[in-house]
Amino acid sequence: MKNVEPVLDNLAFEIRYGAGYLYFDRCGQCLLDIERKCSGWSMVSADLQAGRVQNPSKAMYANFNDNQFVFTAAKTHTRSIEEIAQEVCNLWTIVQANLALDEFMRMGFRLFYLLPVSSTDEAEVRLRTSEINVQLQQTLLDKGYSIKNRQIIVVLLKDSTEYRLELGGVTRHEGLDPSNLIRGDPRTLSKKQRELRVAQLKQMAEYSANPMFAVSLNIDCVRFDVEHPSVEEFILEQAQIVKKTFLPILEKI
Repeated sequence: MKNVEPVLDNLAFEIRYGAGYLYFDRCGQCLLDIERKCSGWSMVSADLQAGRVQNPSKAMYANFNDNQFVFTAAKTHTRSIEEIAQEVCNLWTIVQANLALDEFMRMGFRLFYLLPVSSTDEAEVRLRTSEINVQLQQTLLDKGYSIKNRQIIVVLLKDSTEYRLELGGVTRHEGLDPSNLIRGDPRTLSKKQRELRVAQLKQMAEYSANPMFAVSLNIDCVRFDVEHPSVEEFILEQAQIVKKTFLPILEKI
Protein backbone atom coordinates (compact mmCIF):
# COMPACT_ATOMS: atom_id res chain seq x y z
CA MET A 1 0.00 0.00 0.00
CA LYS A 2 1.56 3.24 -1.16
CA ASN A 3 1.00 6.87 -0.20
CA VAL A 4 -0.58 5.96 3.14
CA GLU A 5 0.39 7.97 6.21
CA PRO A 6 0.78 6.64 9.78
CA VAL A 7 -2.15 7.12 12.12
CA LEU A 8 -2.04 7.66 15.89
CA ASP A 9 -4.19 4.78 17.08
CA ASN A 10 -4.05 5.25 20.86
CA LEU A 11 -2.06 6.82 23.66
CA ALA A 12 -1.62 6.65 27.41
CA PHE A 13 -0.29 8.84 30.20
CA GLU A 14 0.82 7.58 33.60
CA ILE A 15 2.23 9.21 36.70
CA ARG A 16 3.40 7.27 39.76
CA TYR A 17 3.53 8.90 43.15
CA GLY A 18 4.25 8.18 46.78
CA ALA A 19 2.27 8.77 49.97
CA GLY A 20 -1.08 8.61 48.21
CA TYR A 21 -2.80 7.18 51.25
CA LEU A 22 -5.57 9.78 51.13
CA TYR A 23 -6.97 7.75 48.24
CA PHE A 24 -8.66 5.51 50.80
CA ASP A 25 -10.37 8.54 52.35
CA ARG A 26 -10.98 10.80 49.36
CA CYS A 27 -11.59 8.59 46.34
CA GLY A 28 -15.27 9.49 46.41
CA GLN A 29 -14.52 13.21 46.52
CA CYS A 30 -12.24 12.84 43.49
CA LEU A 31 -14.98 11.10 41.54
CA LEU A 32 -17.57 13.67 42.56
CA ASP A 33 -15.31 16.57 41.56
CA ILE A 34 -14.52 14.95 38.19
CA GLU A 35 -18.22 14.49 37.40
CA ARG A 36 -19.01 18.06 38.43
CA LYS A 37 -16.07 19.86 36.83
CA CYS A 38 -15.11 17.76 33.78
CA SER A 39 -17.67 17.74 30.99
CA GLY A 40 -18.54 14.30 29.63
CA TRP A 41 -16.81 12.37 32.42
CA SER A 42 -18.61 9.95 34.72
CA MET A 43 -17.74 7.32 37.30
CA VAL A 44 -17.44 3.69 36.23
CA SER A 45 -16.56 2.08 39.55
CA ALA A 46 -14.63 2.52 42.77
CA ASP A 47 -13.09 0.06 45.23
CA LEU A 48 -9.91 -0.41 47.25
CA GLN A 49 -7.94 -1.10 44.05
CA ALA A 50 -8.91 1.96 41.96
CA GLY A 51 -11.37 4.68 41.12
CA ARG A 52 -12.37 4.53 37.45
CA VAL A 53 -13.92 7.17 35.20
CA GLN A 54 -14.74 7.39 31.53
CA ASN A 55 -15.70 9.80 28.77
CA PRO A 56 -17.26 7.39 26.24
CA SER A 57 -18.07 10.05 23.65
CA LYS A 58 -14.34 10.74 23.34
CA ALA A 59 -13.15 7.15 23.92
CA MET A 60 -11.15 8.31 26.96
CA TYR A 61 -10.68 6.47 30.25
CA ALA A 62 -8.78 7.02 33.50
CA ASN A 63 -8.15 5.32 36.81
CA PHE A 64 -6.26 6.23 39.96
CA ASN A 65 -5.36 4.74 43.34
CA ASP A 66 -2.86 5.26 46.14
CA ASN A 67 0.21 4.99 43.88
CA GLN A 68 -0.63 5.88 40.28
CA PHE A 69 -2.85 7.81 37.89
CA VAL A 70 -3.42 6.39 34.40
CA PHE A 71 -5.18 7.99 31.42
CA THR A 72 -5.85 6.22 28.10
CA ALA A 73 -7.45 7.34 24.84
CA ALA A 74 -8.38 5.30 21.77
CA LYS A 75 -8.74 6.33 18.10
CA THR A 76 -6.76 9.43 18.88
CA HIS A 77 -6.28 10.39 15.24
CA THR A 78 -9.70 12.08 15.48
CA ARG A 79 -8.53 14.54 18.16
CA SER A 80 -5.69 16.95 18.64
CA ILE A 81 -2.92 16.34 21.16
CA GLU A 82 -3.75 19.71 22.70
CA GLU A 83 -7.33 18.62 23.43
CA ILE A 84 -6.19 15.32 24.91
CA ALA A 85 -3.49 16.98 27.03
CA GLN A 86 -6.11 19.35 28.45
CA GLU A 87 -8.38 16.44 29.39
CA VAL A 88 -5.50 14.70 31.18
CA CYS A 89 -4.58 17.89 33.01
CA ASN A 90 -8.16 18.50 34.15
CA LEU A 91 -8.43 15.06 35.74
CA TRP A 92 -4.94 15.03 37.21
CA THR A 93 -5.39 18.44 38.85
CA ILE A 94 -8.40 17.09 40.75
CA VAL A 95 -6.67 13.87 41.81
CA GLN A 96 -3.46 15.61 42.88
CA ALA A 97 -5.31 18.21 44.95
CA ASN A 98 -7.64 15.74 46.69
CA LEU A 99 -4.86 13.28 47.54
CA ALA A 100 -2.41 16.04 48.55
CA LEU A 101 0.31 14.53 46.35
CA ASP A 102 3.80 16.03 46.44
CA GLU A 103 6.16 13.10 45.79
CA PHE A 104 6.47 11.81 42.22
CA MET A 105 8.66 8.95 40.99
CA ARG A 106 7.81 8.46 37.33
CA MET A 107 5.92 10.19 34.55
CA GLY A 108 5.32 8.49 31.21
CA PHE A 109 3.59 9.24 27.93
CA ARG A 110 3.08 6.45 25.36
CA LEU A 111 2.03 6.86 21.73
CA PHE A 112 1.07 3.96 19.45
CA TYR A 113 1.26 4.65 15.71
CA LEU A 114 0.13 2.39 12.86
CA LEU A 115 1.26 2.42 9.24
CA PRO A 116 -1.38 0.42 7.31
CA VAL A 117 -0.13 -2.34 5.01
CA SER A 118 -1.90 -5.06 3.03
CA SER A 119 -0.32 -8.12 4.70
CA THR A 120 2.22 -9.41 7.21
CA ASP A 121 4.60 -10.02 4.30
CA GLU A 122 4.43 -6.38 3.26
CA ALA A 123 5.07 -5.33 6.87
CA GLU A 124 8.27 -7.40 6.94
CA VAL A 125 9.44 -5.99 3.59
CA ARG A 126 8.90 -2.46 4.90
CA LEU A 127 10.70 -3.17 8.17
CA ARG A 128 13.86 -4.20 6.32
CA THR A 129 14.38 -0.55 5.33
CA SER A 130 13.93 0.90 8.82
CA GLU A 131 16.60 3.23 10.23
CA ILE A 132 16.38 1.22 13.46
CA ASN A 133 16.98 -2.41 12.63
CA VAL A 134 18.53 -5.79 13.47
CA GLN A 135 21.22 -7.67 11.60
CA LEU A 136 22.33 -11.29 11.99
CA GLN A 137 25.99 -12.04 12.52
CA GLN A 138 27.76 -13.94 9.78
CA THR A 139 28.05 -17.06 11.96
CA LEU A 140 24.25 -17.44 11.97
CA LEU A 141 23.98 -16.65 8.27
CA ASP A 142 26.58 -19.30 7.52
CA LYS A 143 24.43 -21.84 9.38
CA GLY A 144 21.45 -21.06 7.17
CA TYR A 145 19.41 -18.82 9.46
CA SER A 146 17.46 -15.85 8.15
CA ILE A 147 15.07 -13.33 9.65
CA LYS A 148 11.39 -14.18 9.20
CA ASN A 149 9.78 -11.44 11.31
CA ARG A 150 11.30 -8.41 13.03
CA GLN A 151 10.31 -6.96 16.38
CA ILE A 152 12.80 -4.22 17.12
CA ILE A 153 13.08 -2.75 20.63
CA VAL A 154 15.57 -0.10 21.71
CA VAL A 155 15.75 2.27 24.67
CA LEU A 156 17.30 5.66 23.99
CA LEU A 157 18.30 8.27 26.55
CA LYS A 158 18.44 12.03 26.09
CA ASP A 159 18.94 14.37 29.03
CA SER A 160 16.53 13.16 31.74
CA THR A 161 14.09 11.31 29.47
CA GLU A 162 14.13 7.70 28.29
CA TYR A 163 12.53 6.73 24.97
CA ARG A 164 11.55 3.09 24.55
CA LEU A 165 10.87 2.41 20.88
CA GLU A 166 9.23 -0.78 19.66
CA LEU A 167 8.90 -1.30 15.92
CA GLY A 168 7.27 -4.33 14.33
CA GLY A 169 4.48 -5.83 12.28
CA VAL A 170 1.07 -6.32 13.89
CA THR A 171 -2.15 -8.11 12.97
CA ARG A 172 -5.24 -6.48 14.44
CA HIS A 173 -8.20 -8.85 14.28
CA GLU A 174 -10.54 -5.98 15.15
CA GLY A 175 -9.32 -4.07 12.07
CA LEU A 176 -10.85 -4.05 8.59
CA ASP A 177 -9.85 -6.93 6.32
CA PRO A 178 -7.96 -5.53 3.29
CA SER A 179 -9.19 -8.40 1.11
CA ASN A 180 -12.64 -6.80 1.14
CA LEU A 181 -11.43 -3.53 -0.36
CA ILE A 182 -12.44 -2.61 -3.91
CA ARG A 183 -9.46 -3.21 -6.18
CA GLY A 184 -8.42 -2.61 -9.72
CA ASP A 185 -8.90 0.16 -12.24
CA PRO A 186 -12.42 1.62 -11.82
CA ARG A 187 -12.81 1.76 -15.60
CA THR A 188 -12.55 -2.03 -15.82
CA LEU A 189 -15.02 -2.68 -13.02
CA SER A 190 -17.95 -0.40 -13.69
CA LYS A 191 -19.31 2.24 -16.03
CA LYS A 192 -20.00 4.41 -13.02
CA GLN A 193 -16.35 5.36 -12.71
CA ARG A 194 -16.86 8.41 -10.52
CA GLU A 195 -19.03 6.57 -7.99
CA LEU A 196 -16.61 3.66 -7.82
CA ARG A 197 -13.62 5.92 -7.45
CA VAL A 198 -15.33 7.67 -4.52
CA ALA A 199 -16.13 4.30 -2.97
CA GLN A 200 -12.51 3.20 -3.30
CA LEU A 201 -11.23 6.37 -1.65
CA LYS A 202 -13.74 6.00 1.19
CA GLN A 203 -12.72 2.39 1.81
CA MET A 204 -9.03 3.31 1.82
CA ALA A 205 -9.68 6.07 4.36
CA GLU A 206 -11.57 3.63 6.57
CA TYR A 207 -8.81 1.04 6.31
CA SER A 208 -6.11 3.61 7.07
CA ALA A 209 -7.90 4.47 10.32
CA ASN A 210 -8.54 0.83 11.31
CA PRO A 211 -6.17 -1.56 9.48
CA MET A 212 -5.95 -5.29 10.05
CA PHE A 213 -2.26 -5.32 9.05
CA ALA A 214 0.21 -2.59 9.96
CA VAL A 215 3.72 -1.68 10.91
CA SER A 216 3.49 -0.30 14.45
CA LEU A 217 5.68 2.22 16.21
CA ASN A 218 5.17 2.14 19.98
CA ILE A 219 7.00 4.94 21.82
CA ASP A 220 7.12 5.28 25.59
CA CYS A 221 8.56 8.60 26.83
CA VAL A 222 9.54 8.31 30.50
CA ARG A 223 10.96 10.74 33.05
CA PHE A 224 11.99 9.71 36.57
CA ASP A 225 12.33 11.68 39.83
CA VAL A 226 9.84 14.34 38.83
CA GLU A 227 9.79 17.20 41.35
CA HIS A 228 7.06 19.45 40.01
CA PRO A 229 5.18 17.66 37.22
CA SER A 230 3.59 19.86 34.58
CA VAL A 231 1.43 17.22 32.93
CA GLU A 232 0.11 19.24 30.00
CA GLU A 233 3.55 20.66 29.20
CA PHE A 234 5.16 17.22 29.34
CA ILE A 235 2.59 15.67 26.99
CA LEU A 236 2.85 18.48 24.43
CA GLU A 237 6.65 18.53 24.60
CA GLN A 238 7.02 14.78 24.13
CA ALA A 239 4.41 14.66 21.36
CA GLN A 240 6.41 17.26 19.45
CA ILE A 241 9.68 15.37 19.97
CA VAL A 242 8.09 12.14 18.75
CA LYS A 243 6.62 13.90 15.71
CA LYS A 244 9.93 15.46 14.67
CA THR A 245 12.40 12.74 15.66
CA PHE A 246 10.76 9.32 15.71
CA LEU A 247 7.67 9.41 13.51
CA PRO A 248 9.81 9.98 10.37
CA ILE A 249 11.32 6.53 10.99
CA LEU A 250 7.88 5.03 10.36
CA GLU A 251 7.03 7.42 7.54
CA LYS A 252 10.15 6.47 5.56
CA ILE A 253 9.53 2.73 5.71
